[in-house]
Order: sequence, then structure tokens, then C-alpha cells
Amino acid sequence: MKKFATVSLALSLMAAMLVSCGECYEKMQKKQDQIQVTCNPEVLTLKGQVVSTDITVSFPENYFNAETILKITPVLVYDGGELVGTAKYVQGEDVVGNYTAISRFEGGSYTQHVEFPFVKEAAMGTLELRIEGKCYDDCKETPDFVAIAAIAAAKGVSAIQNLANNEISTCGQGCGCGKNGLAVLDHNFQRASTTSQQAEILYQINSSTVRKNQLTQEQIKLFKEFVANNSTAERTTLSNVYASGYASPDGPEKFNNKLSEKRSQTGAKAIKKELKGVEGLNYEIASYGEDWDGFKTLVENSDIEDKELILNVLQMYSSPVERDKEIQNMRQVFKVLAEEILPQLRRTRFAVEATYAGLTDEEILAAAKACDNNLDIEHLLYAATLTNDNAEKAAIYEFAANTYNDARAYNNLAVAKVALGDYAAAKSAFEKSAQMEANEAVATNLATLAVAQGDLEAAKKYLAGVESEAAKANRGAIALAEGNYQEAKANLKGYNLAIAELCDNNIEGAKAAIAEVKGADADYVRAIIANREGDSAKAVAYLKSAVAAKPELKAQAENDIEFAALLAENAL
Repeated sequence: MKKFATVSLALSLMAAMLVSCGECYEKMQKKQDQIQVTCNPEVLTLKGQVVSTDITVSFPENYFNAETILKITPVLVYDGGELVGTAKYVQGEDVVGNYTAISRFEGGSYTQHVEFPFVKEAAMGTLELRIEGKCYDDCKETPDFVAIAAIAAAKGVSAIQNLANNEISTCGQGCGCGKNGLAVLDHNFQRASTTSQQAEILYQINSSTVRKNQLTQEQIKLFKEFVANNSTAERTTLSNVYASGYASPDGPEKFNNKLSEKRSQTGAKAIKKELKGVEGLNYEIASYGEDWDGFKTLVENSDIEDKELILNVLQMYSSPVERDKEIQNMRQVFKVLAEEILPQLRRTRFAVEATYAGLTDEEILAAAKACDNNLDIEHLLYAATLTNDNAEKAAIYEFAANTYNDARAYNNLAVAKVALGDYAAAKSAFEKSAQMEANEAVATNLATLAVAQGDLEAAKKYLAGVESEAAKANRGAIALAEGNYQEAKANLKGYNLAIAELCDNNIEGAKAAIAEVKGADADYVRAIIANREGDSAKAVAYLKSAVAAKPELKAQAENDIEFAALLAENAL
């Protein structure tokens, strides 16, 4: 066992406090340096929300007075205050009581678990045992305990757990730095949008002549309007006008192929005439022969009684000749097809596309900053990604949220507010988003914010049922803060995993976890690892690197019990 030095109270004060009835413990006081105290761990350790250790106090042979009662109180003393733990009572063999008895001749010991709420200022404090005594028989007129000694039991508090990084990052989830990134919900913005219009004209059987009534249909009118409007529209480009001729799959295949070609030509000629006033159009003419695909689609969508039989023929035979033959052999079936299906396949189909190029990034951002109501929600969500100014982002997202009452806009507004340090506004916006739409990313964002603010219970509620990687990281951070290191290690990676491994006294695990992590905080942890391994030179080098990159770590190191001995011999 390791013997700790005695921190004696002022002798003058002791003399005043001792009275004639203290003969039972006077000799014990003089030999107080024979009391041995050990702590496991030797340095108080923060686990969860408390600082704790197990204290073993041993009394030597021929030390303890048989008529003495001692009250031994653990006290964590630090600059500016102290924390008082639960007292332990021990008694001599002649005392009638229920305290732990210590033999006068053989000595004895006891072990006590002590806990204190964590106080940051106590990092370099001292755990001392304040010993008070009184006599059992001879001092009935002095019932109060009298101070005897204060014995130093341990120095400092190891608070490695608090090195965990629960800050919110802008670098995204899973970067390994220990910070939790917030999820920004995606926009569906597309700069170039394409619309199309189609129309068709039908022919009589075995004919390629365009009938006038086919050119007066509503679909032809709409086709003409679409082409005319988009030919002059700003930032819009028209594709070729496609004219595709088809034949119904009845009759000779060779004849039908030529027929479909003629139909595409007459159809193209007719539509050109209809679009005569539109300039700059290009036409593309093609023919596709017998339209078996169209035939199958029409049959599938019909209510023909024997349609399954027809579809089976199409599946069994791949040759157009064999298909036509088998279908015509089914006289009743073919009659229905001739009346209901085949006339729809004798056609020329027209198609055209209009592509709108869209606004430039500069135009979109300027319009969004001006709160232009002509921008739709997708343009606004996209606009916010075009600036690195978080105040501008927040303003754009707020306009989008208020204008369109969009859950994504509220979530992204909250992310921008976090970047601006306005956690209250961020929480309110996240909650609005969550109320509008159940979304795991938003729930995880709320949990991330709660963890950063130390509200672990709220974070747990937000994470209920969420199984994303980001949720896993948050669960690890919660477990680490609560001192559940095994669960923490199962959910963390990178920097915070290294912290969990150190808290669990796994040096090799900590080294592996932090191997690829860069930065001042990571070097600070590497210094702890090196120091625990006894490599002072490497520990000092890592500390200097950490302080050079992040000067505030110098004061942190000077108040870290992990480096107390190291810095007593080495300057940063």
C-alpha cells in the first residue's frame, strides 16, 4: 500500500480543541502518520455525473484505543470551495455500538466508496480524510467529536470523459472529429426543366392520306400552341418536331412497313403546314412498321373478353407473321380487334420537347435575397446553398419557411441558426419542422442540439426509434456522458471513441481510434496516451503541438491532473 503524507491542522488550533477528556485518542493523534490510505483508482475519476473512488483506510497493530470512536469524513477540497462526502464511523473494541470495530492489538481496515458531484474547479483539488474523535466512557460531558487530523488521500480529478466533443459541426456527419454534424434537407431544384407535348392523327385502313378532320382535333390545337409559345419563350429551346409513322399489325409485313413510311411523310407534311408561321423548326421523320408494342399495350388496357388468349399468343410467338396468322385464325377475337384495337394503331405520332434553361446562380441568389415571390420553394432552398454567409442563409430559409410553410425550410433554417449560435431559435425551427412532417433526420438534429446543450433525457426521447448513423453517434455521446463506456464504444468512432476507450482504461483501443484524427484536440488526447505509457518526451511534443494550434489548451493542460507531474518537470 502507498502511504500518503499527513496534512496537519494548525497546532495551535488543535491544542485549543483538545480537552482533558481526549486522553483516549491523544496517542492516536501523535501516531496519525501510521494510518495508511489507498484509493482505487489513485486519482478520483469522473464517471457519468459523479467523481468517485474507493478508499481503503488501514490502522496498524497497537494503534487504536479501545474506548475511542472516530468519525472519518472524505472531503474534496479545491480553490474556492469544498465538497463533503458521507462520513464513516469506526470504534474501538470496548465501545458499545454498531460501527466498524478496529482491534487494538491486531489493527484493522475498512473500504468506503465515495462520490462527489463533479465541479470543474476541483480538477486540481485534494481529497482528504478529516478525522474526528471522542471517548466512549470518560468523556460523556463532551459528546461532540473533536478534530484530530486531516490526511491527504488523493490529488486531482481525472475528467477525461469531459474531453468528449459534443459540439455541433458544419463539416457533416461522421467526419471523425468528434463533432456531430446537422443534416440539411435536400432541395429538388433543377436548373433545366423539360416539358413535352404529343399529338397524333389516325388513318383509314391501308391508307396514308391525311383526313382534314384529323387536323382539327383538340390535341393538334394544343400541339400547335405548345410549339408556338415555346418557340419565342425566354431561355427556352425547342427540340426537333418528331413525326413517327406506324401501321397496325394485320396484313403483310412488307406492305405495312412501306405504309408506315408513307404515313410518316404525309403526317410530317401536314404538321409542317399547320406550323407554317413558326420559324426555326427542324423536323425528324421516322417510320416503325407494325406496332406490336402498341398493340400489346392497348390489349392489356382493354376489357376484351379474350385478351389473355391474345396476350398468350404474343408471348408464344415472336415472328410477326406467325402472330398475325394465329390471331386471324381466332375469327371472333380478330373481329373485336379489328373494330376496337387496330384502328388506333394506324397513325402518325407527333412529339416535341421544350427545355427551359433556368436562371443563373447569380440571378437566383439575388432574387432570393430580395425575397422575390416568383421563386418557388425549390429555387429558394437551392439559393441558400449558394452563399457561405450564415446570416444570409438564415434569411433565405426564413423567407422560404414563411412563404411556403415547408418542413425542409424550417429544418435548414434551424441549422443556419445553430451556425449563428442562436440555439433557442434553432430548437424552435427544428420543432416546427418535426411537427409538420415525421423525419428521422430532423429528430436526429433535435437530439444533436440537445446533446450539445447537455439535455440528455430530451436527446433520448428524440432518438426513440431512429436508427441512422447520426442517431448512433448521438447515442454514443449520451452513453459516454452517463459513464456507460461499453455502450459508448459500440456507437462512437474517431475522436470520441478514443475518449471512451481512455475512460475504459484501454490505451491500445484509444490509440487505434484516434490514429487518423487530426487537430489540436486529437494531439491533446495523444499527449494523455503517451504520458500514461510513460513516454514523457512524446507527451510533451504532442502537448506543444496542441497548444501551438489551439493556445487555450495551455491553461487546460496546466489544470489537468493527467499532466501535473509532467508539467512540473517540463515547460510548454
